Amino acid sequence: MAPLEFLHMKITKVTTHLLTARWENDPSFPRANHSTAIFRIETDEGIDGLGESTWGYFAPDAVPAMVDYFRPILLGRDPREISEVTRALSNDSVWWARSGAGRSVISGLELALWDLKGKALGVPVYQLLGGKVRDRIKVYASGGPSLWPLDDLVRKVQYYKGLGHRTVKLSTGFYQFDNTKTQQHQGRITPVPFPHAKKIALLVEAFTRLRREFGDDLDFAIDGHQGGVPNPIPVSEAVAIAEALAPFRLRFYEEPLAYTNLTGYRELRARSQIPIAGGESLCGLDQFHDLIAGGGVHVIQPDIGFVGGLQETVRVIHHAEAYNLSTAIHTGASMGPSMAASWHLAAASHSVDWLELVVASAPNQQDLLVDALQVTDGTVAVPTAPGLGVRLTPALIEKYRFVPSSGERT
Repeated sequence: MAPLEFLHMKITKVTTHLLTARWENDPSFPRANHSTAIFRIETDEGIDGLGESTWGYFAPDAVPAMVDYFRPILLGRDPREISEVTRALSNDSVWWARSGAGRSVISGLELALWDLKGKALGVPVYQLLGGKVRDRIKVYASGGPSLWPLDDLVRKVQYYKGLGHRTVKLSTGFYQFDNTKTQQHQGRITPVPFPHAKKIALLVEAFTRLRREFGDDLDFAIDGHQGGVPNPIPVSEAVAIAEALAPFRLRFYEEPLAYTNLTGYRELRARSQIPIAGGESLCGLDQFHDLIAGGGVHVIQPDIGFVGGLQETVRVIHHAEAYNLSTAIHTGASMGPSMAASWHLAAASHSVDWLELVVASAPNQQDLLVDALQVTDGTVAVPTAPGLGVRLTPALIEKYRFVPSSGERT
């Protein structure tokens, strides 16, 4: 049956699949279990769609109950009416899902609708977003901590370069990596608590060493990881870091402060020669608005599986464009459909400058992606498969059998 002959289609089934994968592709990153929640929406025409909620990375055990809540709203609806269906999910949960866990589950369900619609029409999702605007997409290697001693940090960056990356994101803090194997995981990272003045000096020493080793052939970004810590640093410390590292021409400084510190973001943005980035744990256009319109950042970093879905991410990006801001899509917790949706959006948006690739989880992601996410000279090609280009077979469900209570904790 040709795609256009599907004049009537109804959702008949909604299933939650919890998966646990061992991230092992990064020798400088702990080899530990990480989980996700993937949703399958099925129809009376035999076409299904897959979506993913970032909340499944943090609290997978809690996700199925929320999907059970939303299931009656979905059943019987036409999945191709993405705006109408997503609005119905939001309206019914307005008391508790405007942000956070509930919004993330809606995000995953919305992604499944996009995947299903693309399959029904026989086209990649980026075609539904207006078509591709580029043939190659810039990516950066995301690998968490900056390692101490510095010889370990150099080896880490060399490994990423060998994988084809030309841009690497490192943390503003230093960590020692212990490769000891235990029953649960292999490798631990332990923060090295340098005094403030010494830490600034060591950051300068680290990037001086990296520039000496790699020259201008590699770009670097830094991540303060302050969006999700109990006691984030003050703006004065973030300003000091930005001033000290300005000579190294970094691409951006991610999450330098708590998102509640908008005044600090404004001050830092005004004083920093490094572009300021943030937004991975914000939900919806309303939460992004103050950061964007308030002049807090140069680069926004929405997470498609958390912010509200693909359509909401497009709204956020368009709002940012009005203020001449660019986008670096956050994918740190993505294993399949959310990664794929980010890939499609990067292909279809002029203002998306970067797509994050977490090195440790790359083989696990590739199991669920139809197209090869192959890095060549710091870029990846545009996906080609219909829908989001994702798969979830019984063999993969068995391979990534869920481990209860395996969510990421602070």
